[in-house]
Amino acid sequence: MNPRSFLFVESNTTGTGEVLLKRARLLGFEPYLVTRNPARYSFLNGSIARVIEAETRNRDELIGVAAKVPRLAGIYSSSDYFVEAASRAAKAIGLPASSPEAIATCRNKWKQVAELQRQSISVPQTWLATTVRDVETILAQAILPVVVKPISGSGSSGVRLADSAAAAVKAFESAKNALRDQVNLGSPEIIIQQYIEGREYSAEIIACNGELHCLGIVAKHKGPPPCFVEVGHDFPAPLPELSLHELSSFAARAVSALGLEFGPAHVEFVIAESGPVIIEVNPRLAGGMIPVMLSHALGTSIPDMVINLYAGEAFPPLQSSNTRAGAIRFRLAQDSGKLKRLCFSHNPGPTVPEAGLLKFEGEEIQINGDFRDRVAYAIAVADELDAAVVAAERMIDSVGIDIEATARASDNRKDPGPDEGIWALHPEAMKLLAPPIEISRDGRLLQLQAAIDEAHLVMLVDQALVSRAVAADLLTHILDLQNEGFQSLDGRDAPRGLYLAYEAELAARADPETAGWLHLGRSRNDLNATISLLALRQAACSITQELGILQDALLQRVEEGSKLVAPLYSQYQIALPGSPGHYLLSVFFALGRERSRLHCLLEDIRNCPMGAGAGGGTSIPIDPFKTAQLLGFELPSFNSLDAVASRDHHLQAISLFAGVSILLSRVAQDLQVWTTREFALVDVPRNLAGGSSMLPQKKNPFLLEHIKGSASTVIGAYVSAATATCKAPFSNSIEASNYGCSPLRLSEDALNRAITLTSLILKFMSFNEGPMRENLDDGLAMTTIAAERMASRGVPFRKAHTQIGEIAARVSQDSCVAKRRSELASNLADVLPASPEECRDALQFGGGPGKRSTDSQVSMAKALFRDAQLKCAGIQEHWARAEINRKQRVKELIDKHHAT
Repeated sequence: MNPRSFLFVESNTTGTGEVLLKRARLLGFEPYLVTRNPARYSFLNGSIARVIEAETRNRDELIGVAAKVPRLAGIYSSSDYFVEAASRAAKAIGLPASSPEAIATCRNKWKQVAELQRQSISVPQTWLATTVRDVETILAQAILPVVVKPISGSGSSGVRLADSAAAAVKAFESAKNALRDQVNLGSPEIIIQQYIEGREYSAEIIACNGELHCLGIVAKHKGPPPCFVEVGHDFPAPLPELSLHELSSFAARAVSALGLEFGPAHVEFVIAESGPVIIEVNPRLAGGMIPVMLSHALGTSIPDMVINLYAGEAFPPLQSSNTRAGAIRFRLAQDSGKLKRLCFSHNPGPTVPEAGLLKFEGEEIQINGDFRDRVAYAIAVADELDAAVVAAERMIDSVGIDIEATARASDNRKDPGPDEGIWALHPEAMKLLAPPIEISRDGRLLQLQAAIDEAHLVMLVDQALVSRAVAADLLTHILDLQNEGFQSLDGRDAPRGLYLAYEAELAARADPETAGWLHLGRSRNDLNATISLLALRQAACSITQELGILQDALLQRVEEGSKLVAPLYSQYQIALPGSPGHYLLSVFFALGRERSRLHCLLEDIRNCPMGAGAGGGTSIPIDPFKTAQLLGFELPSFNSLDAVASRDHHLQAISLFAGVSILLSRVAQDLQVWTTREFALVDVPRNLAGGSSMLPQKKNPFLLEHIKGSASTVIGAYVSAATATCKAPFSNSIEASNYGCSPLRLSEDALNRAITLTSLILKFMSFNEGPMRENLDDGLAMTTIAAERMASRGVPFRKAHTQIGEIAARVSQDSCVAKRRSELASNLADVLPASPEECRDALQFGGGPGKRSTDSQVSMAKALFRDAQLKCAGIQEHWARAEINRKQRVKELIDKHHAT
């Protein structure tokens, strides 16, 4: 019988990724690795696993792959970035997995902190930043030093300690693109945390059948600041037995609070003077070879335990009698350059079961300030921790390493364009208009530039306009630049713009003659127009995804809110009994229309400007249709001048962003009024509010003011873009292409911030049932129903309205609520509803808050939400298919060239 299979979704590139694949085979499984880029994994060979190439960021494609794997027993990922995708695929086909929603919360460090705070688990004070202005605002409140980190990073990538405002801003800018060269992900949202003084530890936990099993507490050793590279681990942590037990319980509470009911969890915490503080919870096995060390120390394979768990096997009991002490030590590279020598100078002794090299001689090393700086490791195990530590340190100290500094032509800080002498920009003008390249700022545009180059070169080859050899050579260097995160361009002067600096780097890597073919049949005009449309697609897609999260938060609160009764206001005056659910649904439907308009905009961006040249096309027989298809567009532009001159999509997008921001501002205005002591209809939790520097009793729901303030930024961005464009000639011009398009990023950042803050407040605010009902107790809000009931009995409505209005005016002068209600009841006994709930539920026509009407609205809302989610996914899937096709064509060109 064929063995059962086990599917790994991507992998970490060092540590346990390779170990898991090997252990799966030793356990009798046929291991499969599904990945979008096998070249990332140097350990892959013909026997370690069967490799499936697929778009692992596409849920449906991943599920399709899993469904085709024969006798599949389990699905797992050792990579932070794919644990959620693996879980969703496993859940979809009925295999064991943790909650994808819980994993998503963990992976988003901002949401994780909010959830832990909500459940009263100690975490550092944390802020969310999307702009430098946010950072400056945060630093006005925070006490330095602070820790800056990407919202969803791993392995200390982009994590920096900042002891000054300048250092924090620099760390923020760096963190936004710290993950691009690893998983091609930017991090527009960055968290800033108060630095917690104390020794750092981790708890290694495995959840199974609702029970949490702590494998142990590990002490961490960190490299020098401002980085947080882990250079060693000790097990068990040198703490009293009672402390270890208490810390295990503390870590387990954090895991439970986040809803992680299945699989491994790596909990990092600091023991401060006040007690343990959670730094972060990771829904995966620990990295840094910790599972390997624990396997040796505990006498049982942790990777085997995890593989069997995800294959449906029972969790084995741990034998504490077998436990020994373990230590890991890493050697870090100190300089960038070519690795000339890397080796251990002596063999490991009996206390060192494993030691290995993480880099290879001849490899180019780049200092990153994270796990990638490690070049070697040693694991030691002994009966006593001190002996294990000494053995690990002695082994790692024996590492010999030589790194040769490389002086490449691309290190030249100038743009060596052929016309530099003729078009050298005045230094003062260059300082203002062409600042040095910053990857944190320009990396996104460089990624889009590289994608266009891939499509353009594939098209040129297909049209026999460029040789396969030239294209393959250029594409190889373009891929290298992408994999490096364009770091060689960071800080480069670009007096003639980003593109020419990028082209000069390619010329330095290949040769000027080869690179000279890249610009055949195109201009910077159609390039810039295409880049701006691709950036616009990303921005609009980001906004509609965030709106989906907000709509989901609204729907989650509707059922609870619809059971309550609350005033429905008109011009800030109580009009009728309604419900919080009715209000939330009104916001949901309004957001749905905005989202639908965004989807229409995305579908309307169907024409690719590539091929338009400078505005007059080209005499070269290019195939613009093919280029368009490879970039996810449907068609090329019909008119070359229209292609480079028009910026209507940008104006429409920012206009739509403004519409959403106005809606959110109006909602924030309502909530701000309803949180006042006079209204007190809703309450915002303390972790979404602030205090007063002077007034001790005051709680400020200041996030609502940020939501309202963001609207001014977005509206201002639209005015700026429209003003820049309206006086520009209808051809390529700097006013339209630069000043008309640049406000898009500003508006996107501001709106994303407003949407996220609104989602948080709507998700975690509480409804104050008492004050809601108190405002309706006098019965005056029910008099409209009384008038309508009189009309249903034959009294003309206007007459009934007048009669009841006179009664209401007389009754309202009484200061006692009970007397007002009693007087109304005595005058309108046969038509006045008996309770606010009866009155609310009578309002079932015209989309009112009545139960039957609300149930119908909820059904419609869920259907609309499902359709919107599918529409958004369909749009993304179309782009993903184009990217897969383009990447496949690029790979084929390179592979065929190398084969010959």
